[in-house]
Amino acid sequence: MTEKCLAAVFVGAELPLEIQEFSLPEVGSQNILVKMNMAAVCGTDAHNWYNPKAPNPIIWGHENIGEVAAMGSGVVTDILGEKLHEGDRILFHSAPCGHCFNCLMGLRCTNNIHYGNSHVDPSSGTMLRGGFGQYLLLDPNPAVIRVPDEMTTERALMSVIGNHTTMSGLRKINGPDPGDTVVIQGSGPIGMGALIQSRIRGAAHVIMIGSPSHRLDLAKELGADETIDLADYPTPDSRIEKIKEITGRGPDMVIEASGAKTSVHEGLQMVRYGGKYLVIGLILPLSVEMDPSAIASKDLIVAGVVGSKVENIIRSMRLMQSRIDVPIEKMITHQYPLASVNEALQSHVDLSAMVPVVNHSLS
Repeated sequence: MTEKCLAAVFVGAELPLEIQEFSLPEVGSQNILVKMNMAAVCGTDAHNWYNPKAPNPIIWGHENIGEVAAMGSGVVTDILGEKLHEGDRILFHSAPCGHCFNCLMGLRCTNNIHYGNSHVDPSSGTMLRGGFGQYLLLDPNPAVIRVPDEMTTERALMSVIGNHTTMSGLRKINGPDPGDTVVIQGSGPIGMGALIQSRIRGAAHVIMIGSPSHRLDLAKELGADETIDLADYPTPDSRIEKIKEITGRGPDMVIEASGAKTSVHEGLQMVRYGGKYLVIGLILPLSVEMDPSAIASKDLIVAGVVGSKVENIIRSMRLMQSRIDVPIEKMITHQYPLASVNEALQSHVDLSAMVPVVNHSLS
């Protein structure tokens, strides 16, 4: 195995990611060294690219799939008890610490390292903690899930792009119910995940609001009954009126997956009396316009999620393995070698790609 590898490093806001060389770290008895296959460019990466407060230097890439390059003597199985071998493809997630308040209450742990999202002091250990590197070192006791041999790499990767987070949110709010009408605000990966998961849960009518048009075309392939293009309905009032025209009393459930400033106000106006409103992910900027009295006056159930626990990654992968009728791999529209990582980021920023990925086999 090589002693060196390359990685794309974020060094500051609005600066190109730099391709740098790193020494491979030592693998301790409880560590796993991952040779990366693919890493997706996420909206978080795109936002941080323009964020002057984003920590750096850091190797991004937190939606990943790779193969076991080396593992310590204390690593025997994945989190489900499946025996691990070198060469096995794996999905991975930071393991919960097990002793903080969140863990004890069954919530998402916030004490662990989030691969591709957590800053690592270069003097304190290896920086190879993100998927935009050719190799990545997992900490002791990581939550590792072996990918079934018959599952394609693209399909397995989609288990950790949009689907696991939306599954977490839908399970939390316990919806939609079979036969429901659902409106999804946002046509990015989270919105597409919400579309797929809503259909699987039995939604009878799903409407997606978003842009550009090629994303809405993909939404129809993935099961949307109707789409509303922001280019045709550019104002909140026009979108609210259109939804009322389509649904009558309003949808049973609205899912916010756009991160747009006006989305919460719109969604609360759209949803029917007694309906459900779910916010998935962060809304930037963090201050938004909304009428909180609508939550009480319409007797709404409201919930929100950021990220997901490991169990939803497991469930998402099993679902993607069984529901081969859902062409979810079509969401991966662009693949780039590591040397073109800045092009991959730009394709997410300008919305020309749905899910751009760094494919290390192209390097």
